[in-house]
Formats: sequence, C-alpha cells, structure tokens
Amino acid sequence: MNKDIIISALGAFHKVDLEDIRHFFGADVPSHVRKNEFVQRLGAFIVERPQEWLGNMLERDLRLLLTLVEAGPEVPVVQEYPDYPTVLETVGLLRVDVSEKDFKEIWIPKEVYDIVAPHIREAISRGETDGTFEMERAAFGYLNLYGVLTVDEFYEKMLEYNDWAGRWSVEAFTSRLVESPVFKLCRIDLGGEPHMSAPGIYEPAKILSGRKDFPDLGGLRAFTPEQAIEAGSGAPEFVFGLGSPEGKKLVEMLLNLGYSGNDLVLEEHDIWMNSQMVWGDDATEEIFGCVSDREDDIETFEDYNDCMEIVAAYANSLPKWLLGGHSSNEANCLKVILQSEDDPIMDIIRKNPYMSLYVPPVPGDEPCPCGSGLSYRLCHGRNVN
Repeated sequence: MNKDIIISALGAFHKVDLEDIRHFFGADVPSHVRKNEFVQRLGAFIVERPQEWLGNMLERDLRLLLTLVEAGPEVPVVQEYPDYPTVLETVGLLRVDVSEKDFKEIWIPKEVYDIVAPHIREAISRGETDGTFEMERAAFGYLNLYGVLTVDEFYEKMLEYNDWAGRWSVEAFTSRLVESPVFKLCRIDLGGEPHMSAPGIYEPAKILSGRKDFPDLGGLRAFTPEQAIEAGSGAPEFVFGLGSPEGKKLVEMLLNLGYSGNDLVLEEHDIWMNSQMVWGDDATEEIFGCVSDREDDIETFEDYNDCMEIVAAYANSLPKWLLGGHSSNEANCLKVILQSEDDPIMDIIRKNPYMSLYVPPVPGDEPCPCGSGLSYRLCHGRNVN
C-alpha cells in the first residue's frame, strides 16, 4: 500500500525528470530501462531504503518532514509561501493546498508518514553531528551572498570553508560537495558554462550580465566562512547582517513596530531579498513595506521617516548579487572617490537611482540628491510620500 502512492506520484513525471529525482535521492536505479520499470524500481527504493535517501535531503526538507510527522499523518500545517518549494513537495511526496493567496497548507500522507517517521529524527541528528548541515549552510551562504558563481568559484569558496572547518581531506570534501543536495539543486548552465545559482533566483543570467556594468568594483567581495554560514542558515528565510550596527537598529525598530516570532523573521528575510532587486520599483516599495504596513501605529512623520531611514541604511549595507557581494554603500564610496564624468561606475549609478535606497529629503521639485536627474518627488521622494 505504501508503494502505491509513491508509484502514483512518480508516474506523473517524464523520464528525464525521473532521472533528476533518481540522482537527487541517490537511488541506484539503472536508467536504461523503460519508464514503467524505472518508476517501479525508484518507488521501491524510496519505500524500502528511507535511511539512505533521507541522508540525501536538504536540511530544510528534513526539518519540514519532522514538523509534519510531529503534527501527524494527514494533518495540515499552515505555512507562508517561501521563495522556492521543498524537493519533497516538488516530487509529490507531500500534499499541498495553495488555494489561499497568503498562505498554503501542507501535510504528509499516511503512506509516506509510515515510511519516514521511524527514521526522520535519526537523519536530522546525523546531519547535525557529522558536519553535513554546516557544510550545506556554508554552500547556501556563499550563493546567497554572491547570487551566482561559476562552479570553479563555488569550489574555491567552499575549499576556504573546508580549511576553516578542517573536518575532511580535500578529496573527501570534494566528493561530499559534488554529491550534496545543494550542488544538485543549484547547479545550472549559463552560456555553456556550469554555474551555481542561489535558490529563489529566477534570472541568474540577468545578474551576470548586469555585473559587467561594474568593472571597477574589483571582482567578488571576500567573505569569511563564518559569514557564509550566517547567510546560509535558516532556510528558506535566509538573512544576513543583523549583527551589524544597521542590522541591530533594524531589529529594534521592527520589534517596536510590533513584529515578533515568525513575522519578524519573514520581514527581515523579505528586506534581504528585495534589496537584491534594486532595479525594480516594486522591489523598492517592498523593502519599505514593513514600515508602510504599520504607518497607522507611527505617531509623527519624523518617526516615520526615521523608520524608513533605518530600513534603507540596512538594505544599503547588504551584499548585492548585482555587485558581486559588494554593498550599495561601497558603490557610493566609489561615487565619492571617482570624480571623472566619463567613469562607467559613475554613469551606472546616475542611471540607477535605486542603487542607493535612501537619500536626504529635499523639496519635491528640486533635483533628487541621488544624482538621477529626476526631481525628488518623482525619484526617491516617492518612497517617503
């Protein structure tokens, strides 16, 4: 009976997709057989060898499984929509109701519950103690900090982490990395070259193309393994820099506005993600949504403007995918230092007023201080209306 629901879920996929599922689950199923036999063998592997494939799951999938197991079979759990779904949702081993706009309900079928419940806690404990989860967080972290890396750049960054962690030989570490679920999930081909892209990025080619406009930023910014682990923890609600002066002010402000618990985490994450999309008006408005959504609770315009400035200061301090991990503040430093009118970075900054999210307010019809050439009311002034 357990096998029937697995077979039904797998049977809905094309053969090429089943190959990806086999690879992700680490199933030793030959690929040269017909689809029906392939589905039967892959289904048997999932039913009979859960201890093996659970070890190939992302930490996020395992922790979601534990939550659903603790809730019980067929019991829906309400969740916000994340930036990207879990592998187990995508494969169809979990059931999801997305009829509501602002949240979804997710639950584990009884048949799948019976397969994973006896093994899920052991799988999580193993990932916590053998370094697998930490390696996964570092991998996600480097991708979250840079957005897109070539595979060679990704290896280089992760080898820096391995030197710091000191758990494995280079050979053993490289083997673990190639077989890690992060590598399987995030590897893509761009222009015929293998790359790694952070989860939740839908246009990685746009990021790589945009970086060409910033040749003088000096390439990728350096980050420590500790910073990578910070940026790669808490999937899928990644966040970075909350321990910085700007981050501490942001957290204090959000708490004062009444955010707490998961709502606080989601707001922090949303600012992080939307600050990466500085070329779009919608994203810019979303960055300040945590303040505008609570405007009725803010007594004066001065207090409101202070809150907006705190959000902008934090967003400007964050590493940007478009800038190879450099922040908007660092781009603005170049604006001060490089005075040449024909400097390419100066030109890009002038054409992209949202590269710096906050500027001092001026009368509406005066030129915006960001240097865009627009009036303040048509540029940055729109965000503090």
